[in-house]
Amino acid sequence: MTGPAALPSPRDAGSVSVMIAVLVPALLLVLALVVDGSARLRAIARADALAAEAARAANTAVDTRGPTVGVDTATAARTAADYLAGTGHPGQITITSTRTVRVTVTVTEPTPIGLLGASAQATGTAMADLGVGTRTGNLP
Repeated sequence: MTGPAALPSPRDAGSVSVMIAVLVPALLLVLALVVDGSARLRAIARADALAAEAARAANTAVDTRGPTVGVDTATAARTAADYLAGTGHPGQITITSTRTVRVTVTVTEPTPIGLLGASAQATGTAMADLGVGTRTGNLP
């Protein structure tokens, strides 16, 4: 016999199709994990940044009316709460001493693909300490 029907078929015919059928879904899964993981990292970075900025905003409420300089606690808490309300994220403001403010913020961001869940939630905490005067470098 002569012609195309007479040629024996190679043993590896179709092996590329099987490899593609296995690798493409695996690569799509890895891509989905990277995209959703980056959304989680963005939420963490945003929570940390918002907490730090709210703590700094609270620390602008300096009380200089007394013999010592400190933070006006009512104004500091209100300033930080107003900052967080402006960003649209819930948070908790704690005045830990006459010079220290602690802010905790929770950020929820949607994930584009949703493989790791519909949204990524992160909590950031920051403390701001009011520094007044100069320092000699010899810290206690």
